[in-house]
Amino acid sequence: MNKSPYFRPNPFYEKLKIKEKEVMSLLHNLDINNIEHREKFQELKKEIHFYRNLHSRLLMDQACMKKKLVTLKQECKEVQRYLFELNPNDEEEREKTSNLQTQQNLVSETAGEMD
Repeated sequence: MNKSPYFRPNPFYEKLKIKEKEVMSLLHNLDINNIEHREKFQELKKEIHFYRNLHSRLLMDQACMKKKLVTLKQECKEVQRYLFELNPNDEEEREKTSNLQTQQNLVSETAGEMD
């Protein structure tokens, strides 16, 4: 600014300079907030990706367990048939097979809860 004795300060110009400083300060704060939010967003994207992968692995494990359960049920039925064929009149064997059936039902109920 000119410091000559004939220079009169313009009040509108002074107000405008103050407004400019306020706006620039606000803009700076918004830039900082924007950077912080972008960083947080990137962290959240990584976390979402991690949990999606984890969920996929759990679904694959669940499918494998179901297949194993079906196989074990079939094997159990075959063993029961085999036991009946060996000793159709043996009470002790019938009790064992009924225990096997009970265990099989418990496993089935537990597998049903996983769904």
